[in-house]
Amino acid sequence: MQFHLNRKVVLTAAIAMASQVSYVQAAGYGINEQSASYLGTGFAGRASNAIDASISATNPAGISFLKGEQASVGVDVILEGGSFEGEREGSPAPTGNTKTDDFQQTSFVPFGYYVIPVDEKLTVGLAGYAPYGIHLDYEDGWAGEWLGGKTLVEVMNLQGTVSYKFRDDVSVGFGLIASHVKGELTSKPFGAVNTKMDGDDTILAWNVGAIWNVTEATTVGASYHSKLDFKLSGDLTKSGAQTGTEKVELNLVMPEKVMFSATHRFDDQWTVMADATWTRWSRFEEFNVVNSSGASVNYVPMNWKDTWALSLGTSYQLDENWLLRAGYMFDQAPVNNDNRTVRAPDANRNWFTFGANLKTSENMNIDFAYAYVKLQDGKISESKAVGPAGGVDPSYGTVVGEYKSSSHIFGVQLNYLF
Repeated sequence: MQFHLNRKVVLTAAIAMASQVSYVQAAGYGINEQSASYLGTGFAGRASNAIDASISATNPAGISFLKGEQASVGVDVILEGGSFEGEREGSPAPTGNTKTDDFQQTSFVPFGYYVIPVDEKLTVGLAGYAPYGIHLDYEDGWAGEWLGGKTLVEVMNLQGTVSYKFRDDVSVGFGLIASHVKGELTSKPFGAVNTKMDGDDTILAWNVGAIWNVTEATTVGASYHSKLDFKLSGDLTKSGAQTGTEKVELNLVMPEKVMFSATHRFDDQWTVMADATWTRWSRFEEFNVVNSSGASVNYVPMNWKDTWALSLGTSYQLDENWLLRAGYMFDQAPVNNDNRTVRAPDANRNWFTFGANLKTSENMNIDFAYAYVKLQDGKISESKAVGPAGGVDPSYGTVVGEYKSSSHIFGVQLNYLF
């Protein structure tokens, strides 16, 4: 039986879902969860394997190889997790061993895509997705509350896409992006004072990509995603023993990245994919919140390094209705034991993913995906930095301990061909 959806209903649902986002970190502050179909293969082939409209986010050239007008909407859900065990050493008052659980919050990452061919060569589209973000919220009274309580950074992209097929086997694509960020940082310095800093910004960004069907069985793709250079403006609010509000700013760079992908179809059943993504995290040097006079009111040195994410995946066409998927990704972290902070308790991670696609009718199919993500254990020794000039404030002591974390991610996605 043919199932029909109104285009306006699908497009409205896609944009509405993609604008209501809560985040959790991938490696660094990156978000991989922009598609349930690519989640199933560990994101292998995400810049070469044009399986549905969600390729808009990773390689805008891919929409040229889709069949007809279509839309994809979905959500990935990352369950809460993460634990810290350690203490505060030094003055003013050391703590005993403390443990904090589930500081990584349960998060929903929706996305929506719409693609329509203009003619045999030109295809356009609209997309909403999250490229970067983090949501940490530690328990009150934990050992490092003077360094960080809540860390929330939400980045949302609304992208217009155009792709042109120069030949039957080659296409290029370009995406123009309106990127919006909002952030919130809380902490509890000594003296019974609570601080909350929030702000937002909107900028223009872009991505570009190309896909080449080398043979009927092999496809390669590459894409470049520009940096997001934000300048958040907002308020610093104090409550408790001190009260007041002042205007503050924070320069925040989410870096450029480059993706390389390959897809090979062995036969009508088996397909294999690979992906290598480089992210220039060395651009992310600091959190430096400054007031109207230019003085630092909250400073955290980050000093991250560039990273690679490497993945392999496969799919198997079980029958005319079911396609099965599996994948693995090694996701390198931009931090290590020397520069880990309570606002970025990251570590190298291993992704183990599984997925399936169910064809429910000639014009509709549904993707399901699951991922288990295991982070390597990571140690921390962080003191209160006084500002960009260097040095620490010994009166705050030092937080020392170990982070352990793993995540369970579930995804679902509806794909509809008009």
